Amino acid sequence: MSYEPITQHDFQDESLLKLALTHSSCKRIDGDNQRLEFLGDAVLDLIIAEALYVKFPEADEGALDRCRASIVNGKSLTRAATAKGLGKYLEVSAAHRQHHPKPSNAMLEDALEALIGAVYLDGGVKAARDTILHLFDSQIEALVLDAGSQNPKGKLQEWSQKHHKGEVPTYAELSAEGADHERSYTATVSLGGKELGRGIGSSKKTAEAKAAKAALENLA
Repeated sequence: MSYEPITQHDFQDESLLKLALTHSSCKRIDGDNQRLEFLGDAVLDLIIAEALYVKFPEADEGALDRCRASIVNGKSLTRAATAKGLGKYLEVSAAHRQHHPKPSNAMLEDALEALIGAVYLDGGVKAARDTILHLFDSQIEALVLDAGSQNPKGKLQEWSQKHHKGEVPTYAELSAEGADHERSYTATVSLGGKELGRGIGSSKKTAEAKAAKAALENLA
């Protein structure tokens, strides 16, 4: 069974799908979606963190954490669940529905995370990644780090603009060595013709970021 366009996944074990859509008010012997919600929350954190790690190779831990928090939060999850019409599939008790005809934001958030947990158990990491990116890819693509968050290059640029009348650092690639799949790059960063630092990395951007970090350490 497929709940496209929500999951992008055909469930082999439909009991997992049913469990993910069962609210605790149903009080069923075979359980509800709370345990799956716990699992899905962790899987969602991992996949979003992975996507941001790849998207922003220059960002430090703090910047990545702020980006993740902008996506993995109740408001964002509720918006995604609502956009995909998840509420109409959620099973709740008659008594609960009588007092709350429409699912609450918290119910939608939990159900979406439970569904992600169910996809993970049924299809593994790839299936979970496909579902999560289907749900949140547009948000990830829209994220842009401000200059101050692009550490350490952003920090170095802020420093140079403040202390050198708006002048910005320049980066140069010195060398690229090794096979294509394990290439190593060396970059330098200079200001006013003076080298401030150099770095080595698996990509040009990584090498430049490390050069900027070295420069900041030299300036400290």
